[in-house]
Amino acid sequence: MSNVRIQDVAAHARVSLATITRVVNNRGHVAPETKERVQQAIKILGYVPNRMAKALKSSRTGIIGNVMPLVVGSIVNSRISQALRNAAASYNLLILPMYAEPDPVREEHLLQELVGRMVEGIIFTNSVWASRDTVKEVISNNIPVIMVERPMDITGVDKVVWDNIAGSAIAASHFFSLGHRAVGFIGKRFGPDRDETDRLEGFTGYYKKVGIKLRDKNIRLVDEYDIEHGYRAMKDIIAQGSKNRPTGCYITSDALLCGALQYLYEAGIRVPEDLSIISHDNTYSAMCSPPITTVAIPYEEIGTITISMFWERREQNRHYDKMVTLSPFLVDRNSVLHLNS
Repeated sequence: MSNVRIQDVAAHARVSLATITRVVNNRGHVAPETKERVQQAIKILGYVPNRMAKALKSSRTGIIGNVMPLVVGSIVNSRISQALRNAAASYNLLILPMYAEPDPVREEHLLQELVGRMVEGIIFTNSVWASRDTVKEVISNNIPVIMVERPMDITGVDKVVWDNIAGSAIAASHFFSLGHRAVGFIGKRFGPDRDETDRLEGFTGYYKKVGIKLRDKNIRLVDEYDIEHGYRAMKDIIAQGSKNRPTGCYITSDALLCGALQYLYEAGIRVPEDLSIISHDNTYSAMCSPPITTVAIPYEEIGTITISMFWERREQNRHYDKMVTLSPFLVDRNSVLHLNS
């Protein structure tokens, strides 16, 4: 542990203690050349701010808990967590990831642990398993709560979601514009949230508007977003035979995509020559062979908006609730064959 004091840094950089504090906390205006001189002094002297002492004195730790499901291979949650860390760093805040299981009692214990660690806010990513009363109790302790993707309708909770209907409609529109009239869909079975329902409705709804009803046998709903279920779902679609096979398929998670591509490889079916594919998430899709066109989640925007919501609650005393709905967007990697050409 460094024994260098803040006074030593101030003397070395020839500035006031207040200037050192502004640079360390990344708050307030400091001239660029002065800031660089202070940072050089910190580096040369090896100064380490005593954040624990500061937290005890100010009752502020600068730590935000991020509760997310313990799902093996869920790179979406990891991407969101990384975006939160990137955004938090610009406010001199730290993200503490905590992994939860689908057990209300365990998640409640986890929240108690976070409160005991003096976190200043809690961000839920994806599903929330704690009871409404537990979440309300956290809010009553003046701890901002923000829910990302699958929020509960509770007063005092800020929400960040994305438009799954619009995202699926983007995929359908891309297929349709390139001449695909018989298409398939692989997604998860409907649960208590709207996400899965919206993804199916957005896709089938677009085709319904242009006068096309998709074949029920080309729509496969599975129990989990994982590789095994993607493999089985694609196998079922292809098993109908070439006569009834769709020309394209929208797969609503990159985990399902990996399983579907594995089956297509084993069956000798080429993408996009034999079957066009669009996925959802923009995680593994860029690394697949071939790379897959995808409906992308705006990860960095999620991080920026979520942390700004926390900051508004803490620093600007915002007392009203906010909900922001973000727009997915298409990343075209040419995995959809142009049938009109």
